[in-house]
Amino acid sequence: MLGMSEMTTGALGVQLTSFELIVAGGALLICAAILLGLRRRKRRVELENSVVTAEMMAYLSRIANALENLQVPSSDAITKDVLLRLQEIANAKPSGKVREIPVGSFSDR
Repeated sequence: MLGMSEMTTGALGVQLTSFELIVAGGALLICAAILLGLRRRKRRVELENSVVTAEMMAYLSRIANALENLQVPSSDAITKDVLLRLQEIANAKPSGKVREIPVGSFSDR
């Protein structure tokens, strides 16, 4: 079944079977492997240490250490923060307004 299906490829209208396409793809892969094996090994880039690189590494290591030592707050601390916020809201204004906008700040249109 693999070799029986045929495709029309390109503008020339050449009939190719799926087996021929697989063989051609395999040949291209082998050619690519040979070319990769024969290329020169001298195309390596060596990086020199600089002040900027050292400073970036110091900052990145500090960030990494902070992320590793990150602690999730306990449920008691969360409850305490929520209760404090609710108390602030209750004590803000008797009308329920937390922030007032001055009337003269808007221009009449």
